Order: sequence, then C-alpha cells, then structure tokens
Amino acid sequence: MRKKNNVLRRQGITPIHLYGPGIPSQSFQVDTLLLRKTLSVVGYNRPVEVSLDGSGETHLAFVREIQFHPLTTEVVHVDFLRVDLTKTTRVDVPVELVGEAAAVRVHGGSLIQALYTVLVEARPMEIPAVISADATIMEDFDKAIRVSDLEVSEGVAILTDLEQMVAHVNPPVSAAADEEEVTTEEGAEPERVEAAAGEAPSEAGEESAADSDSDSDA
Repeated sequence: MRKKNNVLRRQGITPIHLYGPGIPSQSFQVDTLLLRKTLSVVGYNRPVEVSLDGSGETHLAFVREIQFHPLTTEVVHVDFLRVDLTKTTRVDVPVELVGEAAAVRVHGGSLIQALYTVLVEARPMEIPAVISADATIMEDFDKAIRVSDLEVSEGVAILTDLEQMVAHVNPPVSAAADEEEVTTEEGAEPERVEAAAGEAPSEAGEESAADSDSDSDA
C-alpha cells in the first residue's frame, strides 16, 4: 500500500480518508494541487465539500489531520471528518488582533498575545473563519483583552474559559531601573576584590609568624 501511495504522489495524486457519522470509513484519491489550494483556504475550522466522482455524493467535512513528509514537508495524507449540517460541532477558531493599542503607540509598551485560538460550538455553516479582538481597548497597561471581550454572531458559543487572557501590553523597562541595576552590580565587585586582597596579607602574616617561631626554636 505504501509503495502504491508513493507512485500516486509522484503522479500528482494524494490519498485522503473520509469518515464520520452516517457513512462508512472510506479512502479516496484527489489531485494534489487542488488539495493544497483547498487546505490553504479552509484550514482546520472551515467546512469543505468532498465530492465523490461518479457517485454524485457530496459530504460536508472538516480537515481533522494533515500528514506531512518529514523531509520535504509535502502533504502526503489528509483525514476529513464528515459533519451533519443540522447538528452543532466544536472546533478551534483563530483569534486575530485588530487595531493598535494606545499602550503600545503612545506609551511604548510591548504587545503580548497569549491566546491564538478559542474553542467554539456552532452548526458547521455558522462557524467563523476567524474571531477579531479589538486591540484599541488597551489604552494603558492595566487593560487587557479577555475571552469575555470577544464578539461572535448569534448561534456561536465560545467554550473557552471567559476569564482567560487573550492579549495584554507590558510596560517598557525604564532606563533608571537599568542604571540602578548596573550600579549595584558594579558596586559589588570592589567588595569581592577588597576581600580577596585582604586575605593575602593575612596569609603572609601567618607565614612570617611561622618563620619567627622556627628561628626561635633554632
């Protein structure tokens, strides 16, 4: 089977696997260029129609797993999960930041995005391709975007913890703090040097005392 699949891939054909409720697990072959184009558009959270040539069957499915060649990173196999249009399903949807935070533009902070996807539940055709987060609400370093701030359309439920942080802005490190740290570090060195320098006379003194005792014994 592996040898057969390798031959198919050299011919520009990629094997796929379709499974899910209401259908038996099935294996098919698709044009590699068409598959690449489709995957670049739908990702993992947008449904795609899988049409079976000659049978007239069409199934709505989500990409569930993509296998890549370990050396060339070419797509070698794809699993599709069939879904029911009338039932809800759960998928991870990307979160993108829109706009510019004043805490970055005005106050020179660093924008940190802590969460890049959220889990949502909705009917297949109602799942958003992406969820936008308004970065302009972060006017200062005390304000952050949480999952509860994300807006989705009716029929879409966010299952990720609403208190989880999506993004925040870190304040810049002040130059005064840097100088204080450098001064402290530089001030520590003379103490170590003085201690080391102070040990040497003590040892020399002990040696002189030892020599005196030897002379006395003699």
